[in-house]
Amino acid sequence: MRWDLIQALALIQLASAGPVEKRDTVTAQVNFNNNTGTPQHLASGLLYGVPDTLNQIPSHFYQNIGYNYERAGGAQVAAPGRGWIWGLTEYKKRFQSALSNYKTAREYGATFIFLIHDLWGADGSQNSTAPYPGDNGDWSSWDAYLTQLFSDIKANSMTSGLVIDIWNEPDLTVFWNRDQSQYLQMWGRTWHKFRAEFGTAVALSGPASAGEPLSTNTWWKAWASFVASNQSVPDQYAWHMEGGGGDLLSANAGLDHWLATYNLPSKTININEYAVYNEQVPAGSAWWIGQLERINAHGLRGNWLSGTNLRDYMASLLGKSGSTYYPNGDYQVYKYYYQNMTGHRVGTLPSSDLKLEAYSTVGTDYARVLVGVRIATGTWELKLNSLSSLGLPTSGTLNVHTWGFPVASDVHYGEVDAPTDLGWYGHAYSGDTVNFPVYQTDKVTAYAFEFAI
Repeated sequence: MRWDLIQALALIQLASAGPVEKRDTVTAQVNFNNNTGTPQHLASGLLYGVPDTLNQIPSHFYQNIGYNYERAGGAQVAAPGRGWIWGLTEYKKRFQSALSNYKTAREYGATFIFLIHDLWGADGSQNSTAPYPGDNGDWSSWDAYLTQLFSDIKANSMTSGLVIDIWNEPDLTVFWNRDQSQYLQMWGRTWHKFRAEFGTAVALSGPASAGEPLSTNTWWKAWASFVASNQSVPDQYAWHMEGGGGDLLSANAGLDHWLATYNLPSKTININEYAVYNEQVPAGSAWWIGQLERINAHGLRGNWLSGTNLRDYMASLLGKSGSTYYPNGDYQVYKYYYQNMTGHRVGTLPSSDLKLEAYSTVGTDYARVLVGVRIATGTWELKLNSLSSLGLPTSGTLNVHTWGFPVASDVHYGEVDAPTDLGWYGHAYSGDTVNFPVYQTDKVTAYAFEFAI
């Protein structure tokens, strides 16, 4: 376990209202006396996943999960739609795709993150001779591109609920095949042009890096130093958690390190791509929900599809037969998360092996805990502390209702219409705390535990 993670766990324990106590590696905790605020369903965002045809996916699929963030920019639109670097006609086709996605997002009150690198044409499908902003010190094409983009944003009344992602994953050569110094020049130039044109009406986001802002990350060091000196701090700090490892406790501790080092202000955190494809199952999604909610970060599901499928299936939450859509097992997790987990949030701690995560809310009639194991099998423990803060006795029997969130035989695209009712079980307890096991017999199923208050 890294030292910055140990520090983060210690800080969370000290912040909880319950006593700090030693625990083993397989126990996650819920502290019901630690009210952490109103649920905002921070994990209910999508990277692409929205068709260019308006209303192609029925509205209830968006509404039932509390869809609140969309991130798109016209990637992988076939010719003539390859972006600005191929000409104005190719730019316009991508812009129309992005505009359609923006309209869908705004129809449901979701914020739209505009991927302007995709609109430029650097979506990973560009060839090896593709130009980048500022090549050979020439910014004329990039400046002309921004002028066109500004005009189109205004002409289509797109400033409401708009976030500009200045460049996607500039620390990977597949998206930015130039050195970091040229990227930083582009960042500063673009940030100040947007501010001059729109003021604060349009939010700015970045760096949207593939790498986490750990204290050892020299790329982040250079970026943080630059935005401090250039006075181009984004409105949202964004990075991605799609490496198949890592955790948000360590990443957030790393961000705090760079903010303190360069005297940067705290801002909204947006993990605008999270989870690799094999984590996009109920257990993995529940794990990420617990992570995001703990550090109050917005999150958008990663999307590993390509071609027209990139802009469909709500980032692998749906399947379809012909033109008829249906939910998968993963969708049921987000539906429960949005519709059932209301009231107020309470503090949680992951197991110290970081395998079992929990997210918990207290409503007017029930307390609920959603748990997920990060793509592993075994037995973990869940510990519920301070039951008396819910008006329950400090000892007795707690009757817990369990729901399972399975997948179909086609893990990602098989139909699952509801969670599985696994019944009630009475757990004897004392000392204001109840412990019970979480049996993870497969790598995909998530669980929710409910009890009356």
